[in-house]
Amino acid sequence: MKYDELYKTFKEEIPEGSSFFEVKEKENLIDETDGIHIVFGMVIVPYILNIVQNNKMLEINKVFLFLENMAICEDIKIKEVLDFTVLEQLVDEGQDILEQCKQYMKKNTLKHCEEVEKYYL
Repeated sequence: MKYDELYKTFKEEIPEGSSFFEVKEKENLIDETDGIHIVFGMVIVPYILNIVQNNKMLEINKVFLFLENMAICEDIKIKEVLDFTVLEQLVDEGQDILEQCKQYMKKNTLKHCEEVEKYYL
């Protein structure tokens, strides 16, 4: 997993979301050349919320496995995208949505999420 290719890798590993990604990229006037925190915040987090709310289990499993791989990655910049962009935005969505998402998080992602939540108490 490489920081500079994180968004590209996400899109390759979850091709089911390609039409959603295209719509969000056009809505927000962004693409793979924009900063990784920007594209994850404006494309990936809304995608996560969408698949969780619509109970798309195949995509949910793939996405939360990807997040787990981010959580265990040795590159601190990748962990920062997980913590400060993805998880922080999920926490911002409120307790009900966060709890829905947490049921799909794997062990290390959940640890990261609990750390992020401490800042909101």
